[in-house]
Amino acid sequence: MAVKSSQINVTDLDFDNIADNLKNYLKGQDTFKDYNFEGATLSILIDLLAYASHIGAVNTNIAASELFLDSAQIRKNVVSRAKDLGFVPSSEKASTAKANIVLRNVRSADGTVPSTSSMIMSRGTQFRTTYEGVKYEFVSASTYTPTVDGTTFSYNNVELVQGTYAQDQFVFDSQIKNAKYVVSNQRVDKQRMTVTINSGGVSSTYALSTDVSNIDTTSKVYYTQENEEGFIEIYFGDGTLGVALLDGDLITVDYVIVDDVHADGANRFTQVGAINGFTDSSISVTEKASGGAEKESIESIKFKATKFYTSQNRLVTLNDYKAKVQEYYPNADAVAVWGGEDNVPPAYGKVFVALKPNNADYLSETEKTQVKNNLNKLNMLTVRPEIVDADIIKILISTTFKYNPALTTLTAGELSTLVKNTINQFDTDNLNGFDAIFRHSNLIKTIDEADSAILSNTTNIRLRKKLNGTVSTNPKGYTLSMGNALFNPHSGHNADAGGIITTTGFKVGGDSVNTHYFDDDGKGNLRRYYLSGSTRIYKDSAAGTINYSTGLITINAFILTSTVNADTSIDFTVIPSGNDVVAERGNLIDISMDDVKVTGEVDTIASGESSAGVGYTSTSTSSY
Repeated sequence: MAVKSSQINVTDLDFDNIADNLKNYLKGQDTFKDYNFEGATLSILIDLLAYASHIGAVNTNIAASELFLDSAQIRKNVVSRAKDLGFVPSSEKASTAKANIVLRNVRSADGTVPSTSSMIMSRGTQFRTTYEGVKYEFVSASTYTPTVDGTTFSYNNVELVQGTYAQDQFVFDSQIKNAKYVVSNQRVDKQRMTVTINSGGVSSTYALSTDVSNIDTTSKVYYTQENEEGFIEIYFGDGTLGVALLDGDLITVDYVIVDDVHADGANRFTQVGAINGFTDSSISVTEKASGGAEKESIESIKFKATKFYTSQNRLVTLNDYKAKVQEYYPNADAVAVWGGEDNVPPAYGKVFVALKPNNADYLSETEKTQVKNNLNKLNMLTVRPEIVDADIIKILISTTFKYNPALTTLTAGELSTLVKNTINQFDTDNLNGFDAIFRHSNLIKTIDEADSAILSNTTNIRLRKKLNGTVSTNPKGYTLSMGNALFNPHSGHNADAGGIITTTGFKVGGDSVNTHYFDDDGKGNLRRYYLSGSTRIYKDSAAGTINYSTGLITINAFILTSTVNADTSIDFTVIPSGNDVVAERGNLIDISMDDVKVTGEVDTIASGESSAGVGYTSTSTSSY
């Protein structure tokens, strides 16, 4: 009788290891101890067993991985694990804009002016825009009552929502246990969903519940979740956590279907069809379209779910605020939170939140209000949240690279395009958060590695930041922090040529003709001047101060009447002291791709030209 002399190693799940373990096991038996497995038919059977075992092991590992949030890869499993933590992923979000809409020459057929009540703009009135070559449909988010001036009817602050309205209806049946009602389109903005229950001829609008702590038996609420197919499911209370529905209750769900791509940035709209029979209209946008977002990604769900669970639906720590802001505004590209005691100047009793959207530099005022109102529901009474714009420092890059034409088929222009694309990718990969650092040496290395023909590069930087001015008849002072030391090698540096500061133009009270600018004298004084031809005429040689060590620019009070920039801002461009750039609290750094300058030059030495080395010039490491 054969006696087993070895055991199978059950921990090696690789195909080859499984096959080898099976062979070693059989060789340990008397029957097969001298058997040549390599050339025998039995080897095929062993491979089949190993193959089946390997597949089984892989599937078991996948199944086990899908049980945990951090290792799950299938969306329905990630959503399910997040639900265990009380986190519900966000849906698509429609881009929204605000506009004032004016109807002119409004007269009835008999020549009379219609009543205001007959001219109410209905919810779902259609508008259209073309942005970046793509057409988008928008609808009014609510009903709007006009103001009337003669035959002119004005609808102010109309919220326009990207997409189209749709409706689903269901009938409640208590015989269906744990009934859930599926919205028939996947691309639904959950935040703009309206759920109405008609019970016994009486209609009531139900609210979306996001916090069960304040729900009781009388609360008219509904709940949502994402099902396995990616559709939104709606369900209702059980008589304890929310009102329980009755047999025959009619459930009506109105919602917005969002397009596949978003129209963030759109700022021109036209009317589609007539508004109450009238088409002579003008539309002025007060807030361009913003806030559009795709359904929350798997990576985002994994990241936010644990933080949501940690916060326990209350706002105490700074991390709690950050987690909630990301939940309320899933379109956030970056979020920074700091206490009022750390603010400059200090503002005790406040928490400051700086947020940058994905597709814009700043939140609209409407979005700021929405985020603030949501935070106010959970924060402590003694703490007030303040939503502020991110301070964005733009990095202006000028690079010249040397290349060997023998090592590439690309032209200098094509290489320059490649380098610019490389810089753009560097920006995306490294500068997408409030705690980012621009490291000059890393960029130089990245440019050199963009193509094997590139031998070296010289890259210079400047910094630009917007000063948000206030047009007024009253003098106002300003401060602007560049967050980094400024270039000042000695007192009076470059004073005759304007120092290291340049700005965009503006006009001041008392001078409606000349466009004014700021520069510095290299001694810490900000100067204001205008140009007469190419000559600078200084009107104020002590218009403010510059702290070169900290990068703080202080501007004395003056009357700002207009700016070259459409948003009443003044751009300040400066030369930093060092090539690395850091972002202090509430600051973001970003490469201004519109200002990237790339120049490619043949390296004559490397190319082996007859004049190699003769008259060879290297690019200056400084343009200052």
